[in-house]
Amino acid sequence: MQNTDFQTEYNKLNEEQKEAVDTIYGPVMVVAWPWAGKTQILALRVANIILKTGTNPENILITTFTEAWVVAIKKRLVNFLWLTAYKVNVSTIHSLCSDIISSFPEKFVEFKAGTLIDEIESLEIIKTILDKMIEDWKIVELKSDADKYIYLRDIKSRISTLKQEAVDYEYFKIKIEDESARLQEELELVKNKTTKTFANKEERARKQIAKLYELREIYREFNNYCRANSMYDFSDLITFVLEKIKIDEELKYYYMERFQFIMIDEYQDTNNAQNEILSTIIWEENPNIMTVWDDDQSIYRFQWANIENMLDFSTNYPETKFIVMDKNYRSNQDILDTSESLIKNNQERLTSKLTFLNKNLTRAGKYENISNKPKVFAALNPLTEKAFILEKINKFLDEKIESNEIAIIVRNNREVEEWSTFLNQNWIIVESKQKTDILKNSYVLLLLDILEIIDNPFSDDYRLLNFLRSEVCKADNIDVLNINKSLYNLNYSRKEKLNLFSYLEIILKNIKNADNLDFEIKNKEALENIIEFISESISGNFASKSLYEIVSLVLEKLNFVDFVEKNWDFSDLEDIYTFFNKIKTWNERDRELNIPKLLRKINLHRNYNINISRQILKENASWVQVLTAHGSKGLEYEVVFIPGLYNGNWDNKRNINKLKLPNLAGNWLQNTKESSEEEDRRLFFVALTRAKNHLFLSYPLSRDNKIYIESSFLWEIKETLEEIKDETIDTSKISEIVKNDLTYHKTKLKDEELEYIKTFLENYKLSASDLNTFLSSPVDFLHRVIFKYPFIGNEFTIFGSVYHRVLELFYIKYKDSWILPEKSYLTETFKLLIKKEILSPEELERLTEKWVNWLSWYYDNIAWNISVPLFLEYNFRSKNVLFDWIPLTWKIDKVEMIWNSTDLEENTLWQASLFEQNYKKLVRFVDYKTGRAKSENEIKWLTANSEGQYFRQLLFYDLMASLDREFIAKHEIWGLAIDFVEGKDGNYRFIDIPYTREDLENLKEIIKDSRNKICDLEFWRELV
Repeated sequence: MQNTDFQTEYNKLNEEQKEAVDTIYGPVMVVAWPWAGKTQILALRVANIILKTGTNPENILITTFTEAWVVAIKKRLVNFLWLTAYKVNVSTIHSLCSDIISSFPEKFVEFKAGTLIDEIESLEIIKTILDKMIEDWKIVELKSDADKYIYLRDIKSRISTLKQEAVDYEYFKIKIEDESARLQEELELVKNKTTKTFANKEERARKQIAKLYELREIYREFNNYCRANSMYDFSDLITFVLEKIKIDEELKYYYMERFQFIMIDEYQDTNNAQNEILSTIIWEENPNIMTVWDDDQSIYRFQWANIENMLDFSTNYPETKFIVMDKNYRSNQDILDTSESLIKNNQERLTSKLTFLNKNLTRAGKYENISNKPKVFAALNPLTEKAFILEKINKFLDEKIESNEIAIIVRNNREVEEWSTFLNQNWIIVESKQKTDILKNSYVLLLLDILEIIDNPFSDDYRLLNFLRSEVCKADNIDVLNINKSLYNLNYSRKEKLNLFSYLEIILKNIKNADNLDFEIKNKEALENIIEFISESISGNFASKSLYEIVSLVLEKLNFVDFVEKNWDFSDLEDIYTFFNKIKTWNERDRELNIPKLLRKINLHRNYNINISRQILKENASWVQVLTAHGSKGLEYEVVFIPGLYNGNWDNKRNINKLKLPNLAGNWLQNTKESSEEEDRRLFFVALTRAKNHLFLSYPLSRDNKIYIESSFLWEIKETLEEIKDETIDTSKISEIVKNDLTYHKTKLKDEELEYIKTFLENYKLSASDLNTFLSSPVDFLHRVIFKYPFIGNEFTIFGSVYHRVLELFYIKYKDSWILPEKSYLTETFKLLIKKEILSPEELERLTEKWVNWLSWYYDNIAWNISVPLFLEYNFRSKNVLFDWIPLTWKIDKVEMIWNSTDLEENTLWQASLFEQNYKKLVRFVDYKTGRAKSENEIKWLTANSEGQYFRQLLFYDLMASLDREFIAKHEIWGLAIDFVEGKDGNYRFIDIPYTREDLENLKEIIKDSRNKICDLEFWRELV
């Protein structure tokens, strides 16, 4: 014990801090404003208790909210207690419960023998329960006809909440009854009960209560299932201890005797279950317990931190001594005034419940005599806002302010990613405290692809091709492209297609034996290594290894970590490390875990939108910090920027609550409904109070032609802010930012690949489909059209190709005989063709039934008004069609003659004399389309549901036909039409599409512009 150190630090305290340290016995509540020195007083109070009472350090317990604060408090204790500090119990509530279970394993046999389940497994269990209860008609409201799992995530969340709030089935039933009575009282107040509004309100109330009763039954079934199968989730850790400590007198009195002094940090963030555990192990009369809290910093409502705990404390212990620490040792007074002017707008504060409390914040310490008003800047748009902040950051760095003293605090994780990328693009290195979802990391996705290839290299040529072209393979890209091109040509005329890996094995034999190939392999060794690596993995060499060992071997054999390091982003290494450890954990819990099981688990994460958060290995304190307001709590910075302060981002956020729990609080808050606005205001308050000396607030006036208005929070603090007016951002700076954005992380094509593109284009003919692909995404055009990436077949593409073929055969039969085939010809032909597709038995049965029905309906819809086609699948490939020296190609699904005057009258193209055209056949081009039937407006113009592809394709047909001398000599194009043949929504539509010369001229300009870009190697060099 270092008495001199203790006395030196004690003498530095203000009066309120000394009072907190000196009050040793009885219940104490310390209200601590941000950076009022709470960690220091906790450490000094522990030292004072030991010094004055002779209490053993093992008999003192400090609980706090996060492991980070545990470390911070322990470090401070070491300064005063040296080795004795390690004997003081400092932990989170979860750690305390783990320690209790470990110390008394015989009392928690059921728990120790159980299996911890994660969120995915919990959802799967609830899904199973839902299936059974829906089948038994026990679930009516917590489902919908469109999606029986629509409430799945909400149910899981609410069950966690009930556990955290220590709400059992019986108490939950009482709270549902209370809610029902409250809603009934509201309905009784309505004077006119005959209106539709009253009926709707009554129905909403009925549904709300019905949902809660259904939730209660699911809650019961979930817990019963877990107990019966020896499973538990993270919330059960506290529930098990709480249940046991309530009924086990020996356990309860052991901890009552052990912990003679208890201090609870961040008390505003404790939920009911956590609070009840601590309440159970303290002496009932005049306990030696101190709580340290600030209700204005209660920002974990999603973790159900409950202000009621603080109110109940003073009620349960009338002798409670209140100490308000209102001196802030971090920020200048201007920042404190701004913060206080904001938070006073909250009504749900302890100062409104306990009128004797006064929370007027005053400055102290380093910035006591500094005046520096917070600044607010209204930017023209988000780009200008970013340029403004970038310029300010560079200015502060030039003034020698350390980069780790500069922070950008944002509202959500998406903005963390956005701002981190922006600063990195503009040469500002950042430290992001965002726990990014590793399943969005490109290297993790590549590793998953590799595992899937190892499991079955024949399943997905597209995935295998991407793997071969990645740098981790070390294969030459031009080799891969030549191989793929050779396979494409080989498969063009084959009925049984050869997959990519089988072809690679053939090539490997040629390389080893006769080296007899039609093309040169530049890097034979790399290609051999990668083929042998995959072959090894599927030959059974991995069969005896665990998944953890398999992943280790993959990382080792491919030098995967070295590959990531060379691309140099430490966060990527963290993501790989997190993924590796996650697999290890899963494998330890499931020894039978294999690649297919892993991939199913990953797909569940994606389907349920559940992140696997990055495990932060190190935090670099020397870089500019980018973090959310939640992540900023407890931190401080010389300079703080808070961007995006427009209405709807920091305030008035839309929050849809499909499954609302009743009020689980006690009498104090029974009649008070805390609004989400107050929660948002507390979060903004936390962000404001991170700043020590410089605080910049900003928002864009518009984005993508959408006008923004400033946050209502800015209006509340307007008088305390200094407005930055006419802030001019240098145009050259904006240009540089845009350029950096366009060139950031671009992968340059190699000269050999550019030469490959050049060679391909020498004989390339532009099609309508390719044109649409290019206009939609030039990169997709590069992959699909030029590099000939394998086409990914799925349910929709299989349906489209088979459907087109069936209709072609149907109309050919009709054309040959002039007798309309029976409906059975259509459906049986479809069944015959669909069996040739690669589908599982389940898929084949399901899709055949669905699609045959659609075909039947189509037949019924058209049989009464069907014309014999002139041509089917009319192909321009051999016609050598040229437009402005641009080769064109494609084929038309159906060309039909126009026979009656009605057809002529409906056409709006060019009105020509029938006399002049009597030697030509008047024709209409018809294109089949599957999918939802669209209106003429959707087809022709750019709308939310269309980008004009269909219209562009029809015009392309007209252009090709008009340039085909053979065709145009005998036919006059009199119409363009789309036949929506699927009828997915029961709507079969045949739509004639009017067009003009101007439409055709516009198409010609698009074709010329697109072709110029396609043939420009510099375009590809800059784009990719």
